[in-house]
Amino acid sequence: MTGTEKQLILLGLFFVVAVNEDSAVVSGALLSYKHVFPAWEPFVACFLGMWTSDFGVYAVSRFGGRRLLDSGWMRRIVSPERVQRASTVFEKWGGAATIFSRFILGTRTALLVASGLLRYPVQKFLPVTFLGALGWLLLVYALFNSFGVAATAVFGFRWITALTAMLFGGTGAAFLAAKSRNRVTDLRNSRPKDINGEEVDGTPSRKCRRETAD
Repeated sequence: MTGTEKQLILLGLFFVVAVNEDSAVVSGALLSYKHVFPAWEPFVACFLGMWTSDFGVYAVSRFGGRRLLDSGWMRRIVSPERVQRASTVFEKWGGAATIFSRFILGTRTALLVASGLLRYPVQKFLPVTFLGALGWLLLVYALFNSFGVAATAVFGFRWITALTAMLFGGTGAAFLAAKSRNRVTDLRNSRPKDINGEEVDGTPSRKCRRETAD
């Protein structure tokens, strides 16, 4: 493999990590494990790509604000509901939530958007995401160093776990929403009605009050 080809691969890792982080990180770790590259080269390429993309999402969210969050293309990336939940978590845990979001699939983008919307200080955001990216890469490289190619099974299990959580979480939310609607319907049906089928609020009319007073 020529030097130019190696440079293109490293450049590819840098850009792909922003689109599909797991694929890029696993590819970099495999290239290091197979001694195609010195271990530090894919490591640095992935790290810089992760850190840069994190800051990009943060900066766009911070300066774009709520108007950006309500745009159609942004909704396809992350839903406002997920950002709202992430904002609650971020307000409680701050930078620690951003660090650990790297290890929990499906939470990082929403928390990065939330950190931008809440105007988390840049001087805190950069070291926090630095630690998160560094810690995640060290963990992945340690897994491949210990278990070799078999470590890829960890990422398959990670995706299965995340998809299962999303499936059961969505099903549970739909069940609770349906149950809530049924409860409201039952409550409405239990209200007294007059002969015309209209709801009666249970308060005496003016005529009845006058007759009672007389």
